[in-house]
Amino acid sequence: MRSKPLLLAVLALVATAVVGLSLASRRRPTSGLVDGHLRPCPTSPNCASSVCVDGAHGADPLPIYGDPQSEFERLVGLTQSLPRTELLQLKEDYAHFEVCTRILRFRSDLELHLDAPEHLIQLRSASRVGHSDFGSNHATLERLRALFQGRE
Repeated sequence: MRSKPLLLAVLALVATAVVGLSLASRRRPTSGLVDGHLRPCPTSPNCASSVCVDGAHGADPLPIYGDPQSEFERLVGLTQSLPRTELLQLKEDYAHFEVCTRILRFRSDLELHLDAPEHLIQLRSASRVGHSDFGSNHATLERLRALFQGRE
């Protein structure tokens, strides 16, 4: 019978930690371009980016086959159609979105950067808190890729 109060205490502690992380993820980090490029990922595995070349964080950029500006605007529109996704900042060659998880309400930052001379859109998705994202940032970028390429 003594294990029941201990179990309840552990569950309360876990619930408090999850709520605390969810609330901490509401603060907006510094975003935007640095020297005309997306910021690199941190060393933690909760980020995916097309500007990172290592295997843990790396993702492919989106190739553009039409007018770069029109394709960037189309991708921005597709991104806005994703559930629990809010546009925070939009410039001619840069967009910053906040993506909120369904159940625990954790927030991630999704950034798009138009590299018109190279006919590419660079992508970055990063969790605001925690160490691991269980692959959710890579999944976000792949879902966006599928939408952009008409596969979803």
